Amino acid sequence: MRLARSWRWEAVRPAPVPMLMRETVVDTELAGFFVPKNTFTLVIPHFNHHMGEYWPDPERFDPERFAPDRREDKIHKYAWAPFGGGAHKCIGMYFAGMEIKAILHQMLLNFEWSVDPGYQTKFNMRRLLVPKVDRPVLLRRR
Repeated sequence: MRLARSWRWEAVRPAPVPMLMRETVVDTELAGFFVPKNTFTLVIPHFNHHMGEYWPDPERFDPERFAPDRREDKIHKYAWAPFGGGAHKCIGMYFAGMEIKAILHQMLLNFEWSVDPGYQTKFNMRRLLVPKVDRPVLLRRR
């Protein structure tokens, strides 16, 4: 396999689908607001994933927040919901988990990674959430 000198990868990825549309099936109340039956609503997981009331230092890339001794993603049922939740959770969730583990396993075994520590992600929110500028990651074969 041939790799370029540098490879671009975004370490702080938003949810794969930035918005989920739902329709209410009964009159309900949400956060103190009346929402009538048959109202279309949007759920935006990206906002949950950056809420300070659930995540210490939410803008910092910190994979250890998911470690067994911390499990910050379990503070609320929907604090971390990159594949949606409830009955409408994405059917690709388990496949995606296995796929990324298999790829990252090989990448971590075979390469040294480096990134400019001062880089901060800014997102283009007009379509699917994507970084405005790619984050350069330098990979060197071990």
